[in-house]
Amino acid sequence: MDDLDGALVIGLLALNAIAEAKSFGRAASRLGKTQPAVSRSIQRLEDRLSAKLVHRTSRHVEVTDAGHALLSTVLPLLQGIEDATAAASCQASAVSGTLRVACDARFASLVLAPELAQFLKGHPSLELRLETRNGLSDLVSDGFDLAVRFGPPSISTLVCRRLYSPRVLTVAAPSYLAHRGRPSSPQDLVDDGHECIMAIDPATGRPFEWEFWRGDEKVKVAVRGNLTVTDAGIKIGACLAGHGIAQVIDIGVDSHLRAGTLEPVLPDWADETFPLYVYYPSRTHVPAKVRAFIDFVVGMMPVLQPAGQAGLRT
Repeated sequence: MDDLDGALVIGLLALNAIAEAKSFGRAASRLGKTQPAVSRSIQRLEDRLSAKLVHRTSRHVEVTDAGHALLSTVLPLLQGIEDATAAASCQASAVSGTLRVACDARFASLVLAPELAQFLKGHPSLELRLETRNGLSDLVSDGFDLAVRFGPPSISTLVCRRLYSPRVLTVAAPSYLAHRGRPSSPQDLVDDGHECIMAIDPATGRPFEWEFWRGDEKVKVAVRGNLTVTDAGIKIGACLAGHGIAQVIDIGVDSHLRAGTLEPVLPDWADETFPLYVYYPSRTHVPAKVRAFIDFVVGMMPVLQPAGQAGLRT
């Protein structure tokens, strides 16, 4: 809507208020404007339509026949505008409607899935549509309200908020370590011919390179393995079965580490992190349903590491 059409709507709203209030002052109060502002709106409307819409005297204000005829035509439209505005305001402030979330598959299955019932129970008027996607295209044109994904931020047109910086752990099942031995350095993974379970990087379509971080020291190792996967659940399952050594993030594997079904490998080389981010279209006028989901996810995360201590897996 251009400035002229905006002035037309404002003038029509002012004319309707005058017809009901019989006074510029009372009309201004009803509209939350000053009396001179209402008077200017009527004058601009009359100039645009080249018609006298209001008779002004020292004692009375009356809408003319032309004004009443105009209002009888546009009142249903004005009411529709008011209803639509009220509905939009209600939708923005209420956790309701449909929320579409594009989510990293690992995070969705390992972390979100067990907690979603609690979130939906707290917001019974909300319908959640969660789609697992490892990449981001155009969030808005694809119809999503927000996205959650791992890796360094790369979508400059979206608001990006870091949720957590999980560590990258190297793990194996006790049965594998008993059979193949425990490496004592990153290079042992190659020199001793260890079977390493590879994972595809969605950003490149190639297997992730294995890195080991210890403070400021970083080592890349060209590991090998005959199993490459795209799903974190499959990787963890194969690792639990004793097929090989895997690199995993430290969310979603706590129970296995506590139970001893997975054991840390090279724990002194576990300072690499792989940050988790949430993306959404705008910082202003964030719908309540989007804020509620972000708050829910933030509440699930351990305390964030200070930004200066967080590394990025690239």
